Amino acid sequence: MTASVPVVEPDITKLLDHLSRQPALADRLGGTRDLWSAREIGDGNVNHVFVVRGPAGAVCVKHAPPYVRAAGPSWFLTPRRILFEHRALVEHRRHAGPHVPEPLHVDPEEHLLTVEYLAGHSVLRGGLAAGASYPHFAEQAAHYLAHTLFFTSDLALPAGRKRELTSLFETNTAMCQIMEDMVFTEIFLPHRRNRWTSPELDEDVRRLQRDTDLKLAVCRLKQRYLTSRDALLHGDLHTGSIMISDHSLSVIDQEFACYGPMGFDVGTLLAHLLIAYFAAGARGPDQAAQQDWLLSAVEEVWDGFRTRFTELWRDQADGDGYPAALFTGAATAALEAERQRYMGALFTDSLGFCGAEIIRRIVGFARPADFTTITDSAKRAAAERRALTLARALTTTPTDYHSVTDLTAAARDSY
Repeated sequence: MTASVPVVEPDITKLLDHLSRQPALADRLGGTRDLWSAREIGDGNVNHVFVVRGPAGAVCVKHAPPYVRAAGPSWFLTPRRILFEHRALVEHRRHAGPHVPEPLHVDPEEHLLTVEYLAGHSVLRGGLAAGASYPHFAEQAAHYLAHTLFFTSDLALPAGRKRELTSLFETNTAMCQIMEDMVFTEIFLPHRRNRWTSPELDEDVRRLQRDTDLKLAVCRLKQRYLTSRDALLHGDLHTGSIMISDHSLSVIDQEFACYGPMGFDVGTLLAHLLIAYFAAGARGPDQAAQQDWLLSAVEEVWDGFRTRFTELWRDQADGDGYPAALFTGAATAALEAERQRYMGALFTDSLGFCGAEIIRRIVGFARPADFTTITDSAKRAAAERRALTLARALTTTPTDYHSVTDLTAAARDSY
């Protein structure tokens, strides 16, 4: 991760040449190559992203340089991550089609991935920072989570197919190591990549890095991430990885995809809704309505996910986990009780990962714009401190929260 590599500046001419050699992409753009234009639209930490327009339409092209874009060539990162993203797009679109962009072409030599252009959509994080709310968000996010996680799990898949799928993502080791290091390890050490609101949070960070109970709790979560193969995860499901309009939602940026614990995806999304909630509070009292909506979204995402996931388990459980033949007649009631126990354990798991994600976004390398765009450092630090307090409780004592309304009540009580 420290080897230096040359800077790779995307070449628009080569990018357009690449598209012109793909008949299906050229047809989608329409006209001739000299009528096409490309503009960079990405501002993420990892890759370059362009929209390419032609007379007939547009496509979105992602380029993976051989390093972390936000850090530069000093932080090497295999550009093969684009292949794992393509695989995850294909698999997740199979199960949650309306909420996953269509993958159109992948070039493993040039490290380019082309997907449909989501016209009329914008990044959810930006909309939330501007005070927006989205009436269909929670229902659609819950549908995405339930379908991608259920249909790639042992509940839906024969064991052989599950092992096949798992093997396709086992070598996405560089991207997984970023999560292993940055979510579960580096922030609890005086690491060079850590950053926070200083000096306001200096003592908070020192206290966090001395907190043995917290570190043990995070190591238990890390062990779950390292060893669990529950389902195919998005792997970095934050509000910057969701494109949204008034009517639809689409999940992008699957380069961190891996098989892992379902609670990691669920908890990460809940964490970023809570981050948006605390950031809105720092922007002023006129954000109260959006804060109420954000907490209702937390509740509706979990409740919608739990309901839909359980329905899928009842109606479409064709996998080798919990074989239906074992639970006939009077035993069906026992299986239903087991479903409720399973979802309760998944909720607890999600809360732990939620807490860990909030902490790393306040203290670690990849701090979210929700907080960093708050220019008043005192207000920013106050919001981050509230979030850290809740996050520690979620991470160390997740079983204290018996329902999602316990979670949202705790967020409200932080004020």
